This record gives sequence, C-alpha cells and structure tokens, in this order.
Amino acid sequence: MKYVFLLMIFFTTSSYAQNQERTVLLYNIGLGGITSGIGGIINKPKEISWEKAFIKAFWQGSIGGGVNFTGKKILYLINRNQNAIYAWPAKLLHSAGVSIMENAALCQPFLQNWNIDYGPVRFDFSTNRKRKFKARFLPEVIYAVIRASKNNRLDLSNTIALGNIIFANHKGSFFGTTDDFYLGASYGRAIEYIADITDSTKYSLLAHEIVHQFQYGEYQIFNTWLKPLEKSIKSKTIQTIFSKYVYFDMPYFFVPYYLEGNYNYTNKYKNFFEFEAERFATNKYVHR
Repeated sequence: MKYVFLLMIFFTTSSYAQNQERTVLLYNIGLGGITSGIGGIINKPKEISWEKAFIKAFWQGSIGGGVNFTGKKILYLINRNQNAIYAWPAKLLHSAGVSIMENAALCQPFLQNWNIDYGPVRFDFSTNRKRKFKARFLPEVIYAVIRASKNNRLDLSNTIALGNIIFANHKGSFFGTTDDFYLGASYGRAIEYIADITDSTKYSLLAHEIVHQFQYGEYQIFNTWLKPLEKSIKSKTIQTIFSKYVYFDMPYFFVPYYLEGNYNYTNKYKNFFEFEAERFATNKYVHR
C-alpha cells in the first residue's frame, strides 16, 4: 500500500509539472504571436489588409516565441550539470526567437534580420546585404549597472561565461531584510548575487536570473509598435543617433512584472515571471 501511495504522489506531481510546462510554453508562444501580430498591423504596407498582416506576423511571431521557450529550457542544464557553458546556447537560441518576433512585427521577410545583445551593446545583422551591420549602445545598462554594482564587485569570469553583466557580493550578507530576503536580482541588463553560497545554489540562482534577462529582452518587441512614431521624427541628428549608435532600450518588462505583484520571499512564485524563471532554472514543479 505504501508503494501505491508513493506512485500516486509521483504521477500527481508529474501531472502538475506537465501542466506547468504547457503553461509556460503557451505563454511564450502567445506572447510572440500576439505582440508580433499587432506589430504587423501597425507596420503593414498600405496595400495589405490588416487581417492578412496580422495572420502572417502572428504565425511567425509564434514560432519566435517557441524558439524563446527552447532557449529558456536549455538554462536548466546549467543547474543540472553545474556548468555555465550552457548559457551561451540558450542565449543564442533566445536571441534568434526575439529576432524572429521583431522581424514579423516589422513585416520584414521571414528569417531576414537578426540581433543579439552582449553586455552594453546590441548587435544587428541581416541576410539582406543592403542592410549594414550595427552595434548600438543599450542605455538601460547605465541604470542596471548602478543598481547591481552597489556594494558589489564585477564578476568578470561569469560575465564572460554567461554573456550577461554580473556583479557578486563577497560580504556574505543577503539582499533585503530578514523577512524579505533574496540571494540575487536582475535589473534588466545586469545581475547581482551573493557569492558566498554553495555551487548548486549559485548555478540555479544564476539560471533563474538569466531567465529574467531573457524576459526583459522579449518585451523590447514593443519598440516595433513605435516604428511609425520613429519615422515621424524630423530631426536628422536624432534619427542618426538612434539608427546607428543607440538602441531605444525601454524597460517595458518592469510594468507587467510589478502588475503581477511584488510578493515577499515566501510567496514570490505567485508572480508569474518569478514562477517562469524558477521553472526554467530547475525544470521541476514549482509551488505557487
């Protein structure tokens, strides 16, 4: 009877885990499809109907969202194998997914334009030879680095290995208060974490925070919705600055994150974005 009871617990937990997997998969596909579809309507050529533009951008954006999911899924290997090497395949895949979404929202040919960020710079390149390679500064990095560097030191080895700006606290103290503490945080373009923790905790923590970095990058899709506004700017100087040197890196992600609720440490997974980050970091059932 004991073994039957244990089997029931196993299958119930597996079922919950599968439901959570479907939840995050549908969220990523839905985010890609809907945001790209709306972008397709906004940026469509005049001769194309809004229905046709939406459908085309929707299915392409959904593929991008699916690729994002796959990129995030790889991150749990960092924790499972205690090795940061898996961060780069995850980053490359996720960047490809975001690129597909943005491409669809801008009504560009499928799989034509690509981008990836590394530290404070966003790199844009294209299969269209007429489009020039771009390396543009991400201004949100300034805020993120100021927040993450406070009382912390740059973790250069992990910054290089993980492809994200990372600061470590070597003082052995946690962030926050005794009632609401945390071991790490992401500020959009930079991460901070407590260095004095076990390797198993460190790897799962870094994987968790990288998911937040990915979430932040996904919400840059809203820049495609502002394309008509960008075209209306008459100043050639401003146009040149943002087309060649600076990428308009708005922290859109912070809005839905805080709308989800800023819970204390015990209840933090009630926030969907925290739940998603932990789910991808550990690949286990997350209690909400």
